[in-house]
Amino acid sequence: MNMMKIMIAIIASVALVGGFVAWQRVGTRLNEEALVVGIAAGYAPWISINATGAYEGFDIDVINAVAQKMGKKLVLKDLGSMTPLLLALQQGSIDAIIWGMSMTQNRLQKMAMVNYQGDITNAYVLLFWKAIPDGITSIADMKDMTVCVEPASAQDAVISKYPSIIKKYTEKVDDALLNIQYGKADAAFVEPTIAKKFKAKYPEIQMLEVPLSDEDKVYGVGICINKNKDALIKNVEQAVASLRQEGFLTERAKKWGIV
Repeated sequence: MNMMKIMIAIIASVALVGGFVAWQRVGTRLNEEALVVGIAAGYAPWISINATGAYEGFDIDVINAVAQKMGKKLVLKDLGSMTPLLLALQQGSIDAIIWGMSMTQNRLQKMAMVNYQGDITNAYVLLFWKAIPDGITSIADMKDMTVCVEPASAQDAVISKYPSIIKKYTEKVDDALLNIQYGKADAAFVEPTIAKKFKAKYPEIQMLEVPLSDEDKVYGVGICINKNKDALIKNVEQAVASLRQEGFLTERAKKWGIV
């Protein structure tokens, strides 16, 4: 009887170990089949949430097409804003980020970025509500004034070179607009595509271009990937190149008013 119990225990243990190994293999296979991408809603026309609660926008169309080209199941993780997105990429809890991310020299030193839209951006834009204050002809004139900027953004890096400007961090561009509209800030600092979008929607907005130094120039918009993920970088590059050749990227950019 004791021998029988021992045999049953051994069989159960073998089954348990075998099941665990099989589970590990399934988990690995699922990870290999999935493309986990970090996003943050509230950044139209790149990414937003529509009336049905679904994600939509240029980036959503692009990353769905990229995943399809790669034969991967797309898994989106909405992490809310720039800082947690970058942290998740660094920690490896996501494979990539797509969020209208500007390709700057500083970012390219830290991560791989696969260009999927745009060329060189030579200027960012200061947005004002109704009128540009007297005497303001450049960003250097904004001394002791409050400017809304997204934390850890390319615009944040530029405005940090002007310590006399009071930065007010807003995680979403819509929040920056509300701040200038209701006098909580003097201006908002954004990239040109967003500036054009807001100007078209709110004619009251006035825009002032801020020329960028060579160091701060933007080389299009890219999908962010850890530099050590060579195979993933290559696969994403191939997928994007195929979509570009097919005219998909141009067609969707026009659809969402990116160009």
